Amino acid sequence: MQKNQKPKVQARFELLPDRQMGEKTEEETSFGNRFFRPKRLQWLANFAPFMVILCANGFLQGAVVNGLVSTSISSIEKRFKLSSQQSGLFAATYDVFVTVMLLPLAIYSMKINKVKAIGYGMLFVAVGSLLTVLPEFLAGPYEAGALRSTMCSKTGANDTVCVDEIKHTNVIAQYFQINPSYMFLLLSQALIGIGASPLFTYGFTCVDEFDAHERTGKNMAYYMSATTIGPAVAFIGGGAALSLWGDFARTNPEDLGIQHSEDPRWIGAWWVGFLICGVLSLFSAIPLTMFPRKLKDTTLRKKHDVHQTDVSLNKDFSNENNEFLKIFWMLLKNPTVICIIWMQTAESMLMNGYITFIPKLLETLFGYSSGMSSAITGALVVPIGVFGSLVGGYISKHFKNRFRPSMYSVIGFTILAALFSGCLLIKCEQIDLVGVNYDNQKLTEFGVSGQCNTDCHCNHAFNPVCATDSKLSFLSPCHAGCSDSPSVKIGATNWTSCACSSNKNGLLQKGFCPVGCFWEKCIFFVLFSIMAFCIFVTAPIMQSASVRVVHFKHRDHFMCFGWLWMRICGSIPGALLFGYIIDSKCLFWQKDCDGSKCQYYDAEELGFSFFIFTVVVKAICVVLLLIAAKSYNEQDHPEEDSNKSSARSAESVSMSFRKKIATDMPSSTVVY
Repeated sequence: MQKNQKPKVQARFELLPDRQMGEKTEEETSFGNRFFRPKRLQWLANFAPFMVILCANGFLQGAVVNGLVSTSISSIEKRFKLSSQQSGLFAATYDVFVTVMLLPLAIYSMKINKVKAIGYGMLFVAVGSLLTVLPEFLAGPYEAGALRSTMCSKTGANDTVCVDEIKHTNVIAQYFQINPSYMFLLLSQALIGIGASPLFTYGFTCVDEFDAHERTGKNMAYYMSATTIGPAVAFIGGGAALSLWGDFARTNPEDLGIQHSEDPRWIGAWWVGFLICGVLSLFSAIPLTMFPRKLKDTTLRKKHDVHQTDVSLNKDFSNENNEFLKIFWMLLKNPTVICIIWMQTAESMLMNGYITFIPKLLETLFGYSSGMSSAITGALVVPIGVFGSLVGGYISKHFKNRFRPSMYSVIGFTILAALFSGCLLIKCEQIDLVGVNYDNQKLTEFGVSGQCNTDCHCNHAFNPVCATDSKLSFLSPCHAGCSDSPSVKIGATNWTSCACSSNKNGLLQKGFCPVGCFWEKCIFFVLFSIMAFCIFVTAPIMQSASVRVVHFKHRDHFMCFGWLWMRICGSIPGALLFGYIIDSKCLFWQKDCDGSKCQYYDAEELGFSFFIFTVVVKAICVVLLLIAAKSYNEQDHPEEDSNKSSARSAESVSMSFRKKIATDMPSSTVVY
């Protein structure tokens, strides 16, 4: 009887584990949560739908963080009576909480469903965006205050009187005991920072984890393009919303004496963009919370992947004591990893400076207005950024993400970017700004007294105007001696009766005097476009090749460590260093009760500072990339062979185990 029963026992033990394993595999790759796994939605558990949803979330996160905050900060300051320091803390709160979240993300990367983490993080972004809107409706009606004139006043009416109502309170009270609205604003940025951190850490590694390595560069290019387009759309949409009155539910701008959006007291509908992005983020995040750990088509897509991990990094510390510390120490002492991280850190210092100061550079070099400089920057950088990212993705695919060829291509583009940065030395003839780089006493050459604005009490007003006859620019109508009159309205484009103008009618026009340097501008923008392309094209190549260096299980640790370094040692101190260098070239500081702001730079010195900073950073990057490429020690066996060998070994052990149990188990224990 035992001989007849043994096959039944064996069949029983072979069937049960396979069925359980199949059910578990189906659950791990199915779309949904708990008992909600509709068959009609299972097509979403594939790479293409995942990529579309991830890009949509990247688009919205970029729109909120890099677009809406920048466009709305001025209106937020006016709406809630914030000082420059308070608005700076509002913007910096996001970076602080992103940095705080990077370490936990690295520690728990292998213990959680990363796609769901991105989804739940985007829910935080949605809540944070909606919370940003809340203070607009909790605060009382907007109080505009009196308009500070930029016209000449002989009575001293333009003198600034700063009433420090909180000078006897401590620093904490100064920042936090203003009103509840400010607390909500800080909390909103904290939630957005917490929620956004998984998106640009786990987001990159999931793209690499779910599709073939040879397509990682192309996929990252799509993802980066979405995060680049998001801020551009936010700038356009946010700018349009600012032309609408923001406190329409409770106040009428005309009742406050505000007739036009050119009035400096005007507050636009800054909150509309946050409301729209918050709602859209809520809907785009929900699908991500239903994705499985592994997509249905992942195995098929990755069957030809090649194992490129650096030999010294090909270690798995799973289930070992102090696992995280061992991984950290292993990455820290690997020269390839450290050089990659420091290269990206140096690059982040440079990019932060460019993002902040390029509009100001164009304004100074070529005499553009502030609005025109920002528009030109956006019109150039966004399409070049998208095109460069896509080209970089296809270059990465051509190299099949091989580390050394990828690094050498990045080195080539980095050198080209440094060479074409010479465009920063091109400039138009320096604008003659009276009282700054043009002596008042020289006005006598145009038949005007150098004392024409002595008694005007201009008090550092800044609203540039141009005397069309002498081609001299003035800091404001006040500095040009333009007297106030009923005919001068807010948003005026010209002024008359200006004492410092040699024109018969004293006519001045709004803005700096134009400078004739058409060909210089053409050459600059062509070279600048090439430089920007060389910078953007390297991002997907660098990102997709660098994750090949580390072990499959350590990519998230590497990504989080990299961002941590970039934040602590790159973006934050880099912005301060770059700002200090740039501010040292300032020729005119506009001062008010909230502090001072540079409004006009030395064009030649500013361009030279940009050029030197760019060349030095790019040279450092080239050296670090060369060290990374030379120190990289690649393994020469394909990952698929390793996986097949492991699978065969596991199958052999499993079959032996089952056979032994079927042979040794007493027949009386068999359940039919």
